[in-house]
Amino acid sequence: MDDLFRLDRSLPKARAVEHTIRNAIARGALAQGARLPATRELAVEFGIARNTVVAAIDDLVAEGVLEARPRAGIFVARNTSPAHRTEKTAPGMRSGFDLRPGQPERGSFPTARWLAATRRAASSAGAFETDGAGVLELRSELAAYLSRARGVETTAEAIVICAGFRTACTLLAAALASQGATTIKIEDPSLPGIDRPWRTAGLTVNDLPVDNDGADVSQLRNETDAVLLTPAHQFPLGGALAPTRRQLVADWATTNDSYIIEDDYDGEFRFDRRPIAALQRSVPEHVVYAGSASKTLDPGLRLGWLVLPHDLVQPVTEVSEALTGGAPVLNQLALAYLIRSGDYERHIRRQRREYARRRAYLQRALHSAGYDVPGIPAGLHALIPVSEDQVTLASDHDGLSSDAVAVHTLSRYTRSHPQPRALVTGFATPSRPQFEPAINALIALLNTP
Repeated sequence: MDDLFRLDRSLPKARAVEHTIRNAIARGALAQGARLPATRELAVEFGIARNTVVAAIDDLVAEGVLEARPRAGIFVARNTSPAHRTEKTAPGMRSGFDLRPGQPERGSFPTARWLAATRRAASSAGAFETDGAGVLELRSELAAYLSRARGVETTAEAIVICAGFRTACTLLAAALASQGATTIKIEDPSLPGIDRPWRTAGLTVNDLPVDNDGADVSQLRNETDAVLLTPAHQFPLGGALAPTRRQLVADWATTNDSYIIEDDYDGEFRFDRRPIAALQRSVPEHVVYAGSASKTLDPGLRLGWLVLPHDLVQPVTEVSEALTGGAPVLNQLALAYLIRSGDYERHIRRQRREYARRRAYLQRALHSAGYDVPGIPAGLHALIPVSEDQVTLASDHDGLSSDAVAVHTLSRYTRSHPQPRALVTGFATPSRPQFEPAINALIALLNTP
């Protein structure tokens, strides 16, 4: 195995590790199905930092060259030839390429790091107590992380852990209703069904139109108790809330003692500049900041968080205890360890670079075919304005495309305010080997006579 540990020192260290492992597989020194040595052992043999080895292996897992098996380790994939490697079809998708929005890159989950964090969490899980607010260790790590990454002003005591954004809305709706709230406005277009938790709690829901400058917050009235916004990157139109509107909605909330619910679902992924600070920073006692690990890691973890104004902490915590009992302790502790080690932010930086590359490729490909991509360079999805015939071609009543490519139409997200015909394309979803073929298939679909 000596040749396995010979690095090309002319390359950056992570790339050199990838290159060495690929070569070892190509010449048969690492056979298909073979288990790799532990990352700590590889780091010693290579003479480099373990984090560098872990980053390289995570990239190879994302590409399908390696595969991670829970509680077993990292193995050479059974079929490492990109030409023969296929993806599993996502639930609800017939066949072909999946470009539906809402998912991070398939295969990008930092398995080696998560397994290490989970092992640490499992060894000490019984020593930690939790209530409806969640494990203090995670809330403390999130308070520090959100401050440096998103400019959020908070403490661990003002954070409640929950099982994702829809659960967060359920908790907030019940808590606000118990405090006397009766009305909320929600962006239109927005996530399908996001009005249901609020209606279930007895609130009146009104739609708030969105244009190129974000939600039209000038339509907010004194009697409105709360507004739900995606200010950093509107979903699904892809714009950002204009600075004048950010100030206008902050003034509205302060003047009327109302709440802004800020859904910062992909706020870490801005590609042309440093992400703008969260709206919460402007009026922390009137903004509920909602985030989750669904876009940075995986929605299957069911981990989200609410940063709350002081007067909502107790009501939301009590509702969380009564309705859900809180999120799983083991996952909370694992995420806390991942943040503390720096692995969480390193993973986000790597994915930010990958998604920036993907959006640029998509934009170039569409431009060459005569299409525009409106919105800011950010996030995990893009809007593609199309004609009526192309909408018909690209969708059926489930909102999925033909057998070649699965996308969503903008009408899927629209309730009462008409929008131009467009496709909502999740460019993050395909694995790396599948990404460019998926975009090429999309262009071919759009160009079908």
